[in-house]
Amino acid sequence: MTRLFAEAKKGDKQITVETGLDLVPGDRIALAATTYAFMASDDMFVSTYDNLTGIATLTKTLEHYHWGASQSTVSKYGVDIRGEVMILSRNIIIAG
Repeated sequence: MTRLFAEAKKGDKQITVETGLDLVPGDRIALAATTYAFMASDDMFVSTYDNLTGIATLTKTLEHYHWGASQSTVSKYGVDIRGEVMILSRNIIIAG
């Protein structure tokens, strides 16, 4: 999982996330809703990803607005409220 580093508007085909991720063309991602409309999420596929800028180009345009910011909101709100971006193409192992 990563966070949105800039807002992503309905109709956008690019999102900004953190740099250095292991995103490759064809990876499936999901953007969680950032409004009271809890169903306002997007399920997308990555077309390109730039490791240096964090800009991911998607295969289709976003259907919903997603809030993001370049800095964490923890100091202002006590929690990071930037939109979550889940990378669904990878297996995750949680070992206790």
